[in-house]
Amino acid sequence: MKDKTKVFYDGNCKVCSKEINFYKKLDQKKKIEWVNIHGPFLKPNAGGIKKKDLMRILHLKTEDGKILKGIDAFIKIWDNIKYFKILVLILKIYPFKKFANFIYMIWAKNRKIKY
Repeated sequence: MKDKTKVFYDGNCKVCSKEINFYKKLDQKKKIEWVNIHGPFLKPNAGGIKKKDLMRILHLKTEDGKILKGIDAFIKIWDNIKYFKILVLILKIYPFKKFANFIYMIWAKNRKIKY
């Protein structure tokens, strides 16, 4: 059986949880496994990634084991949800992707992290 894409998200972050819950509802085919990094079943170094790194930015592990972070992780999520296909096409254009990544990294750096 093929592994699912795994999204590691900060379940203690209200904004993060709200956004992930929105994506979960749209993921009707259940293509993605949503992993709260504060959940009771998360193993140390989940997916080969340290928890402190998972806390900083969104991480995703593809079906074939590749790790994507930040905007690249969002693009993979959105590519699996039919309503976001246009956004994926736009963000594949270098200047838009670079700008989106810049904005995301500012947000990630300034958010309050709750361990």
